[in-house]
Amino acid sequence: MDAVDEKIIQILSRDAKRTQTQIAERIGISLSSCQRRIKTLEQTGVISGYRAIVDPSFLGENLSVFVLIMLERHTRTDVQAFEAAIAAMPKVKEIFHIAGEYDFLIKIAVRDIASYQEFNYQYLNGIPGMARTMSLISLSDRTALKAL
Repeated sequence: MDAVDEKIIQILSRDAKRTQTQIAERIGISLSSCQRRIKTLEQTGVISGYRAIVDPSFLGENLSVFVLIMLERHTRTDVQAFEAAIAAMPKVKEIFHIAGEYDFLIKIAVRDIASYQEFNYQYLNGIPGMARTMSLISLSDRTALKAL
């Protein structure tokens, strides 16, 4: 991967609807070179897909909650069982297996605090093997402001 590939990635990560012609013109390369490079980036897994970024408020998901979770045991079987249980839950948007005091960080999107409390009672508290959790409420989301 070279500087041209990095420019292509930067453009597509900001706006995946840009045409290959627009990308080629912006970078100053031929259309065929741009097409070949994008195809290579896709085939090698550098670009793994394209998706729409949806405003969560339109889905009634006005509140993001990050939950740090510590497991009681750390065997492969326990970790895999926990990951499967979390992945099957509605409202879970992201799951990170992390190093440090806690073992997992999950992102949950819900309507409001009452909805999070219900999610906590109905889903999180029912998972066996959790030693401790800590919930962090997001005050704002600046993700869209960050570009590669």
